Amino acid sequence: MVVDFKKLREANKQRAAIDPLEIFRRLPKSPRIKDLYGSQAEVLAAWFDGRNKQRDHVIKLHTGGGKTLVGLLVAQSILNETSEPVLVICPNNQLVQQTLDKAEEYSISADPYEKGKPLSDDFLNGKSVLIGTYSSLFNGLSKFGVRGRDSVSLGGIIVDDAHVGSNVVRDSFTIRIKSDDDSSGDELYRTLASLFRQSFKQVGRLGTFDDVLSGADYSILEVPYWAWKEKLDQVQALLRENVKDRYEFQWPFLRDNLTYCHCMVSKDAVVITPILPFVDLIPSFSECKHRVFMSATIPDDSEIVRAFEA
Repeated sequence: MVVDFKKLREANKQRAAIDPLEIFRRLPKSPRIKDLYGSQAEVLAAWFDGRNKQRDHVIKLHTGGGKTLVGLLVAQSILNETSEPVLVICPNNQLVQQTLDKAEEYSISADPYEKGKPLSDDFLNGKSVLIGTYSSLFNGLSKFGVRGRDSVSLGGIIVDDAHVGSNVVRDSFTIRIKSDDDSSGDELYRTLASLFRQSFKQVGRLGTFDDVLSGADYSILEVPYWAWKEKLDQVQALLRENVKDRYEFQWPFLRDNLTYCHCMVSKDAVVITPILPFVDLIPSFSECKHRVFMSATIPDDSEIVRAFEA
């Protein structure tokens, strides 16, 4: 009789838990680590119960309520259930490091997103959670892929601090031509702004426009939408000439979508920003199966709808 020890080991191996409360219970933890707060257990149970009823969820926990751990447990749950890549994004590198430290504390396998390096094999193979900034995902040269190119299919994405995320995400789709960058930057600022001088004259704001460009007025003027559409070809040509060194991360998003943007002029910059962020251009995000938006406080959930198309 031949005994297949491999099958025997596999049969005896404990199946990976998918309930985040059970995942927490099984994690090897330091004796000093206490049980979950009641609020943590409550939101984890609610998310787990509704995870397949809709793809988008908002989890709110007050500051100090253990939001980071909850996000990691949700990420691990999705990873265990789907065996697909799971991404956690934070507004800045400091919060990325705090999340990595928390993952290490609780023995949750996590890799940092690293600039200039390929996405880790453990992440792509669904063995480790990847933790990075919003900009690591939302940029025109994203390693996760942009619409029209191959993209990474995510089983889940955890958006930490979503209450500040809308501004950070919008920045990823915004071009700012500053008036004081350097001589070439100032020249581009004045050339772009001057395209609309006659338009502001037509709406009776020429004096204000001239004062803004001279630095004498702190107003922010929005280019009339009809004027913006009339000058789109000239704007696109000017930006394309200057895109290589200045706007390489934003330009791939905006080059075919300028008609859906606002343009503002101030004494400091000409700002071109979309009416709504083009998050659908990142298939890893827009087609993700499970999206969880975490926040200490979101007084108006409609901001998540506008910023993330949730």
